[in-house]
Amino acid sequence: MEEALLTPPTFKLNFPKQVQCVEWSPYEWSQNLICIALGQEIFIATIKFQEEDDVVEDIIYNLLRTFHHETRVHAIAWSPKTSLSIVPKILSFCIAGADFKIRLYNSDLNESHEFEVLEGHKDYVNDISFDPEGKYLASVSDDHTCKLWAINENKKCFLMFPLTSAGVNVCWHAEEEGKLLVAEKNGIIHMYNVTSERAIMSVDAGTIPLSTADWGLNPLKVACIASGELITWDMSRPSRPLETRTLHIEGGTIMKFSPSNENLVASIGRPDNILKITNLKTKPSVLCGRVQLFGGLSWHQRIQIVCAGSDRQLLFWKVNNK
Repeated sequence: MEEALLTPPTFKLNFPKQVQCVEWSPYEWSQNLICIALGQEIFIATIKFQEEDDVVEDIIYNLLRTFHHETRVHAIAWSPKTSLSIVPKILSFCIAGADFKIRLYNSDLNESHEFEVLEGHKDYVNDISFDPEGKYLASVSDDHTCKLWAINENKKCFLMFPLTSAGVNVCWHAEEEGKLLVAEKNGIIHMYNVTSERAIMSVDAGTIPLSTADWGLNPLKVACIASGELITWDMSRPSRPLETRTLHIEGGTIMKFSPSNENLVASIGRPDNILKITNLKTKPSVLCGRVQLFGGLSWHQRIQIVCAGSDRQLLFWKVNNK
């Protein structure tokens, strides 16, 4: 890809160590909170943008607290219970580490800071996700399981769905309680009803390996990247994909729907760790950028800004999609 076709980031933030993982809070009431994993340190910060006439003019970064984590971070999930606008403040998030364990952190950003360890996976945990009420945490692992944890009660695994290959992604339906999406490396994407403990349906990408999947703002829209192909489905007609298009010729690393535009997808893939913003309704990429050492990808909940870890930097792109 020619350098001239790459869009430079709108903003950059520098850090003392390599960024391993990053996650913006996906909730309206805590949208400015961001969790950044650096080695054995977890930075919790706020990121705000100065906006004027729909133009983002500046970025304001404020570190709130640093937490210790014993191993490399594989995934981050924010609890919907997190809020800085109540007294006492509530900061609640989970970290999946390279030791196969999940740690649940709770803090009031004042005197109370604690974490609990969720143990049970026998291999790397690849993704974690809170349900919209914050009662349950779902996790998927290379150990061919999806586990459900009772966060409000004993922090134990109360339900397990066996998988036929490594679990790649897990995410909850934003509107229908108890509906869970689980994507497997072998190309199968399952929909489960956690309440009835049953599988509802599944779709097959038809190609492997499936590296990343997500559930869109439109709850009927599901997408994945398998063997570099972006594959999308309308789950009201799941028998065949809506569309398949080549996105990253040597495979995708991560893909996420915009939380504020059902047709925008951000992805990073090989070669060259190219970031692509894709509009599902148009053919050309909306934006292309590049990261160095990949360290996560996350959208802002409200503004069309995507950030990606790039070695010791966080890079931010403002997406103009008019």
